[in-house]
Amino acid sequence: MTDTSGLPASSQRDDVRLQPTRAGGIRGLLTVVVILAVMAVAVVILFNTWLSSLNPFREETTDRTGASVIHSLTNLSEYHAASGHYETVVDIEKDTSFLPDMVSGERVLYVGKGDVDAVVDFGQLDGRRLVLSDDHTSVTITLPAPTAAKPRLDVAKSYVASHDEGLINKFKGSDIEREAQLKAIEQMTSTAQGEGMLLDRAKANTKAMLNGLFSSLGYTKIQITFENDAL
Repeated sequence: MTDTSGLPASSQRDDVRLQPTRAGGIRGLLTVVVILAVMAVAVVILFNTWLSSLNPFREETTDRTGASVIHSLTNLSEYHAASGHYETVVDIEKDTSFLPDMVSGERVLYVGKGDVDAVVDFGQLDGRRLVLSDDHTSVTITLPAPTAAKPRLDVAKSYVASHDEGLINKFKGSDIEREAQLKAIEQMTSTAQGEGMLLDRAKANTKAMLNGLFSSLGYTKIQITFENDAL
């Protein structure tokens, strides 16, 4: 039996069954071609790498450029190397001649609390104070002595312990508390600058910081001194 196309019905069914098989074969062939191409590229890359490693005249780059340590340190300007907490009691009394204290006079007890930083000035570093060896293995640093910065008075925690004032003072007002605050700041500065504990801690912290910095840059001989060490 034949249809209108003139081909037997069985032949048409066979062609329909064969078409998917041919398409699958083409896709498989393309997959094999792609895999072979990728393998070929990989072999070429590995071969070139192997040839490069065997080349006795290949170039090697060694970077011995020194770090710009002076510029980096001077950018720090003031290095706050240590901080101390201070408390001081200020006692200020004002009297009026020939008048009793209950009429005209004033006295305040003020407890001042605040922090004082010990600062090292890196802004003064130059080629004379910071000397690097030609092979970049040793460094000598001479630093200015640390100084006490202006105290930061903690107004919230500082307080007036007592404030006695005469009758006249109650009416005319007073700035004695402000005077006590300024006196507390002055006393903290004097104490921090005069005692050795805070400034010695600042020296130790600065040396530790610089030793760590230059060690990380490859320096093995690091000498750090302060200008007043020999005094």
